[in-house]
Amino acid sequence: MSDDLISVPSLTGASSQSDEPSALTASAKDRLPHYSSLVTSMSELWLQQEQKMTRSMQCEAETSTVSIETSRKAITPESDLNLPNRHFHIVTTAALPWFTGTAVNPLLRAAYLHRRTQEINGQDHQWVTLVVPWLDRPEDQKETLGRIFVSQQEQDTYIRDWLRNEANMPDAASGLRILFYEARYHIGLGSIFAMGDLLQTIQGTGLTMDVCILEEPEHINWFRAPGDSWTHKYNYVIGVLHTNYKEYVTANGGVSGLWAGPAISLLSSAMVRAYCHKVIKLSAALYDYAPEKEVVCNVHGVRSEFLTEGKRRASECSSEKDETTPYFIGKLMWAKGLDLLLRLEDYHKALTGVYFPIDIYGKGPEQEIIQKAFQTGSRNRKENRHANENSYGSIIGKTVDIIQSNAIHVSDETETASCKSKVASDSSISTSKASSTSKASSLISAFRHSIVSQDSTRPKLREPIPCQFPGRVDHLALGRYKTFVNPSISEVLCTTTAEALAMGKFVIIPIHPSNEFFLSFPNCLGYRNEFEFVASFHWAQNNEPLPMTTELAAKLTWEAATDRFIEASAITVEEAHNRKQHGQTKLDERIAWFHNELGKGKRGDMLRKLLGGGPVSDQVKYVNGTQDETTSGRLTDSDDTESLSSSESLVNDGQVISDISASSDGEMGDDELGGNSKFRQSAFSTAVRVRLSSLKKQYHDSG
Repeated sequence: MSDDLISVPSLTGASSQSDEPSALTASAKDRLPHYSSLVTSMSELWLQQEQKMTRSMQCEAETSTVSIETSRKAITPESDLNLPNRHFHIVTTAALPWFTGTAVNPLLRAAYLHRRTQEINGQDHQWVTLVVPWLDRPEDQKETLGRIFVSQQEQDTYIRDWLRNEANMPDAASGLRILFYEARYHIGLGSIFAMGDLLQTIQGTGLTMDVCILEEPEHINWFRAPGDSWTHKYNYVIGVLHTNYKEYVTANGGVSGLWAGPAISLLSSAMVRAYCHKVIKLSAALYDYAPEKEVVCNVHGVRSEFLTEGKRRASECSSEKDETTPYFIGKLMWAKGLDLLLRLEDYHKALTGVYFPIDIYGKGPEQEIIQKAFQTGSRNRKENRHANENSYGSIIGKTVDIIQSNAIHVSDETETASCKSKVASDSSISTSKASSTSKASSLISAFRHSIVSQDSTRPKLREPIPCQFPGRVDHLALGRYKTFVNPSISEVLCTTTAEALAMGKFVIIPIHPSNEFFLSFPNCLGYRNEFEFVASFHWAQNNEPLPMTTELAAKLTWEAATDRFIEASAITVEEAHNRKQHGQTKLDERIAWFHNELGKGKRGDMLRKLLGGGPVSDQVKYVNGTQDETTSGRLTDSDDTESLSSSESLVNDGQVISDISASSDGEMGDDELGGNSKFRQSAFSTAVRVRLSSLKKQYHDSG
């Protein structure tokens, strides 16, 4: 106790040497108040210290929580495209001078990424490589490019000259690396596909395998030769989806094999999931491929020359020199909405008594029959497609359904629809004081009878439409027009619509998910049915487009598109963690493995043939250098489209089908894997086995 009495005063600042004698000799009564005071002081000191420690622990806990939340929202290093020393490979399925979206947009993406990487790294170096197809058959070049290049270097020069002179990007023209891969054109599908192992071609150049951007990843991988997975060779793989192939197949009636709606949806989803870390959909028009990987974002822009043309138009006091005739520009295929344009023409004539003139620019595989439909009035080919008024292509049918579903609840809408139907029909609709339900029923009946039922009574031959087909042209050369008409609903995001808006034109387009990005622009005239189209068309004929504001013009630039692309490509730490926790990464790897195994050897070539590969089926033979030009390299258009349905082909290849189906039933054995592994069943493998069983049954039935 004496030690305590001596030490406590020393802690409060008193001298232990001078106080020691009195502390030892004082009575207990005299020492008690002094002792109590010291204890109280120490208690307060300890309490303060404890409170300070508690506050510190709370602060650390809060900081830790914020830190964890921040780390979850942080971008993974692999997906951060703003980091220095990143190398980009942009792989696409088309190249100039085929002026299609998958040729022009990836080229401009590569050019603007080249500029961005130069800014980030602060040094002159080739950080970006554009990987494009080289068509090794002259007839393929003539069909798609409109000319024949004798060497890859000649086409390389053409692409760079276009970047320098047309896109006004001399820095990218000289600094961008361009790599060609062997490819062939599939006439039946209107698409280009790689021949041989495309990934091995890239890797063989010795380039750094860092970031890969697959423009149309499903298209690139449908008929690919067996080889390594993209996600194994690259640190990060981004897929940009350009085309609504399911809509194309549905619109054209579909064929057997791969090019049937459900089959192409299944296989496309598998390819996207297996070979991409992140997927960018240009619009919500596309269905879900891999929801945990997807983001909807317009990552395309327009060339600066289109915005310059828009400024020129806005500065003119008068537009008397403008061409009042509307125009369309695009690949001449029915899937581009030209069949819907015919219906709009017919509806316009029903209301006004005349067809409206239009200039249609472009070339394509269905050009001849399209010209015949517009210029001669013979439209038999497209009549059958719209026999079903419930299809989305039948805008009137859709409008009737909307009226019917809302008629009971909204009587005012019924009155509005009644007015519209009076314009479209000479039928007399009762205006008695009946209930809204009765009025709606009679209205819909008359509407269907006067408009929709015309499909079955319309003559097979009609008056020619006043139109011209001038051929392929650069959109920038059409500055004299003020109205662009694009009725397509099969697009994901239409580049020509963005270009027309940038030039300060009216654009008349359907209200559809593929057009959502454009609807906020004041010169965009959206319509939901034929009646609204006619109203928008006549508004455009009698008014002038508004000048583009600086803010709206900035949204259309490639600089803004590149910013959106970099942001949309990122994956947060939390997203990566969730994928791993749910086993989605392992699922993707299994699909990639299974796809690669199916593509090996003779069975792989045969399976590609059965799925519609045509001239690009013999991938293994091509890699081995044993391809037979008479059978694989020179297939005709009829070979492309008939190889899937020919009973003779199925009989000849029946044994191969049986072998494939047998190896797919249950688990694959050691001889298939080259080891002791067993392939685990999945939804994808089950669906493939079902498809193979169907082919096997078709073979036996044909026998």
